[in-house]
Amino acid sequence: MAVRAVLTVLMLFLCVTTNIIRAQQETWKELWEESDPCATKKCKKPAGSMCEVVEKNGRKTATCVCPTECPHQLDRVCSVYGRQYDNLCQLHLEACNKKKHIGVAYKGKCIASQDRCENDEIAQFPHRLLQWFQHLREVDEFGTVDMESSISTLSVQRRQALAQWKFNELDRKGDGKLDRRDLKNFRYALMPLEHCASKFFNGCDADSNKKITLEEWFDCLEVESYVD
Repeated sequence: MAVRAVLTVLMLFLCVTTNIIRAQQETWKELWEESDPCATKKCKKPAGSMCEVVEKNGRKTATCVCPTECPHQLDRVCSVYGRQYDNLCQLHLEACNKKKHIGVAYKGKCIASQDRCENDEIAQFPHRLLQWFQHLREVDEFGTVDMESSISTLSVQRRQALAQWKFNELDRKGDGKLDRRDLKNFRYALMPLEHCASKFFNGCDADSNKKITLEEWFDCLEVESYVD
């Protein structure tokens, strides 16, 4: 009986505590939204729109709008496509004009060059990417990067194994083909860092069927050759 009583008290205590925590969370959420109504607002329509706080009946409300003009203030942002904008408004202005969502990769200048990707740069890109794969695998397997390692010392078979490791990681459905959805997050992570990324991936689909096979992946990464 004593044990049952203790358990009952514990259950009541947990229920009360849970309700208190939930109430606090709701209060914090309300206070947060009151101070910045756009904090939890996600704009989907109109396409490319941004959140703007407007006052209606004495209450601040988050509204999704497409800007028609932007301030000249310099507060740079980098998009997931590797394009740099002077401020967030400029990004949404272009997004609305194109009627598409353009995500922000990070605030500040783009690491990727804003210049056009030249032929000599695109020629080097597959080898930089394969080298990056090698470092990613080192972190995955050993928890650290060997800065002395180089794909120039790897055999063709080991470069193929490295390329296939990343291919399998990206192939969500396991069907031996990479589609746009498989590559989406990878491309968005890479494009703000490498200005040749978009041109490179567009060229990987040799037969233009919107899918990249393992053989096309090998050819694209040029695993059978190496340029120092």
